Amino acid sequence: MSDHEKYMRLALEQARLAEAAGEVPVGAVLVDQGEILAAAHNAPVSLHDPTAHAEILALRAAGLERSNYRLPGATL
Repeated sequence: MSDHEKYMRLALEQARLAEAAGEVPVGAVLVDQGEILAAAHNAPVSLHDPTAHAEILALRAAGLERSNYRLPGATL
């Protein structure tokens, strides 16, 4: 299995978690040079936050983890 397939499987796993929680089934994974920075799933319903999309949550988590809002080279 390629790295890209591994990351896509993780994103799909996140989407299944969203669906199980009653959310729109979308997952996201943020990767930088083979390192998974963050993974998240849609959560606007459960968080009561219209911006809580998987992609935004993954970017926020990675920014907090790196203590930097800039994530050059990262792939979502």
